[in-house]
Amino acid sequence: MKSSKVIERIVQTDRLLQSGNIGNADDFAKQLDVSKRTVFNLLKMLKDDFGAPVIFDKRSKSYRYARKGSIVMDFVTEDNI
Repeated sequence: MKSSKVIERIVQTDRLLQSGNIGNADDFAKQLDVSKRTVFNLLKMLKDDFGAPVIFDKRSKSYRYARKGSIVMDFVTEDNI
């Protein structure tokens, strides 16, 4: 998979997680138009590579962030550090 496609999916996944009620892996896969395996890979990447607190809330039967936050990917210069 091209790196630009991976970044796009990470951004989409992050937005869906921030929105709250995205459902289980099957629901998530439908919203992203990917396989369930891809959803699990994306969630693992968010947890392992970005330290995102992704959880599955058994009560609401939905993936979400354990606390508010977002993945930030941006070009940074010395002037805006």
